[in-house]
Amino acid sequence: MFSHETVPDIAPQQADGLLRNRATILTNLVVALLSLFVLWDTLPAATELAWIAGMTALAISRLLLSHWLRKSAWPARRKLHVFTAGAVLSGLSWGCLPVLLLPVGGVEDFAFAGFMIAGMTAGAITALCWYQPAYLGYLLGATLPLAACLLLLKQPVYLAMGGQVLFYAIMLAVISVFYSRRLLQTLRLENELDREHRRLEATRQELALAQHNKWQTLAQLSHHLRTPMNAVIGFSDMLRSEVLGPIGNPKHKDYINDIHDSGTRALQIITKILDVSQAEAGMLTLVKTDVDVRETLADCLQSHGAAAAQRGVTLTSRVAENLPRLLCDCARLQQILDQLLSNALRHTPAGGQITLSADIEESHWLAIRIADTGPGIPEDRLAEAMTPFVQFDNAMVRQHDGIGIGLPLARRLVELHGGEFTLTSAPGQGTIATIRLPLP
Repeated sequence: MFSHETVPDIAPQQADGLLRNRATILTNLVVALLSLFVLWDTLPAATELAWIAGMTALAISRLLLSHWLRKSAWPARRKLHVFTAGAVLSGLSWGCLPVLLLPVGGVEDFAFAGFMIAGMTAGAITALCWYQPAYLGYLLGATLPLAACLLLLKQPVYLAMGGQVLFYAIMLAVISVFYSRRLLQTLRLENELDREHRRLEATRQELALAQHNKWQTLAQLSHHLRTPMNAVIGFSDMLRSEVLGPIGNPKHKDYINDIHDSGTRALQIITKILDVSQAEAGMLTLVKTDVDVRETLADCLQSHGAAAAQRGVTLTSRVAENLPRLLCDCARLQQILDQLLSNALRHTPAGGQITLSADIEESHWLAIRIADTGPGIPEDRLAEAMTPFVQFDNAMVRQHDGIGIGLPLARRLVELHGGEFTLTSAPGQGTIATIRLPLP
């Protein structure tokens, strides 16, 4: 599933997990104070006070050391070793309790000490299993002195208690091994996921940079192509106008007209490529003015009326009367509408219909829709239609000029205005291109 070229080092996570959890250290101190009151009449006061003073000093030292280690620049392995030493001392401090009880304690006292040690060692599993040696040091330091003291008393009840302590310690050690393995496996998996995430993010950034560089290069190339293409169009126009004198061979005139027409179409394509390249590369800027939307829509309808009539397509409009003025780049808005209307005309067969509508949505959005009765696009290919330079294999589409940048360019221009562009379509049901622009 993941690459295992190098085994991730989980020591920093282990150290952080141990040093963040201070509950076990504080619990040691609280339980020790409770034991002080329970065993007050059993142990000499000086002995108890010395033991509790040692537990307190150890707990405070471990808390301060944990705080310092978290901020320290020490290697994680050294932090783990230092923490393990503290855990062993903490376990031994509990192991001292049965040793102190050995000359004076009774069965109830040893049972109480065993109960306290059992609770502390069981509760420490979740806190110390980040690093197995730390827990085993704590467990053995607390339970082995207790078992040894009980076995030294040689009475049946003490021998039974000592055997139970050893069995209990073995069981906790086995449980802690399984728990620690699961925890370490989780840490390794998290490290692998984090590494894969960083690798994917680096790849994403490289791809984004490559994409940006591609569009920037394409924009520069298109810009440099416009100058010679303008020269081709200009000189061919001079020749066909016979500015420098008549052209004798009529065939030459036909060739000149073909050169002029081809150059004009090439320049239009180059200009579109330049626009979409600049938009994708973030190099395109808008010149916003106060625009009468109704007037702009009417101009676009009029400019495409002749083409629609020639193709036998009905071009209608449904524009609301109360459309407010819009702050936008008028030339770019016309470019968007011209591109979408041209696209609809190109894909709508004779006898079809194209409807241009505009109204206000939710009080602060202007919605412009261009709906056609063309063949439509399958839903699973709508995203493809919005990808630059992608063309469908539809026969009707192929019979018309186009390089697949009209819709992507329209979408980018709408987005530059802070708007939204959506395309809805289905086979046999036509296509609806919706432009939503924010109102001032």
